[in-house]
Amino acid sequence: NMPKNLEIESKSMLKKEDYKLLISAYKKNKKYKQINYYISSKEMIEKVKNFGLRIRQIGHYYELTLKVTEKVGKTEINQEITGISLSNLVYFKKFPDGEVKDYLVENKICDVSKLQVIGMLETKRKDIDFNGSKISIDKSKYNGVTDFEIECESSSKEKAENDLKNFLEKHGVSYQKSEHNKLARFLSTLH
Repeated sequence: NMPKNLEIESKSMLKKEDYKLLISAYKKNKKYKQINYYISSKEMIEKVKNFGLRIRQIGHYYELTLKVTEKVGKTEINQEITGISLSNLVYFKKFPDGEVKDYLVENKICDVSKLQVIGMLETKRKDIDFNGSKISIDKSKYNGVTDFEIECESSSKEKAENDLKNFLEKHGVSYQKSEHNKLARFLSTLH
């Protein structure tokens, strides 16, 4: 019973003023905070192009996610964990049991005992329904950096890209394709 889903999305970086403009255009949509704790090891960092591992905290809800890059999008394996499991990983490098660990071990992706939390990224997010797609407007902070991004999650790559472009165009904001996901941007600040 493995909650696997294919994540298909299109992203664009935003300038601060465009972020402010979009946020104020959707005052009714509530902002919520999520914290990503990134997990890696020396061995895993080498493979980071194909795999991403994180725990996302929203309020008192914690979810461990492994993202595996596929040709079309990313397959996500999600597993709900407890705050105690997160603490055990942070302080004792004890990786939580369950679907994600099983996948890493069975597919010989990395030595699970070497995995640890390498840092965190905090995002304030606002979600908007647009043309049957989900638009998320993000302000993220990590290692002293703040950046702004918009993403569109949809049923196909084409629809995600078109809806995102149309949404931005509707608000007079330019589309700057986001080459690097949050994990890659976070990792670039570690060196």
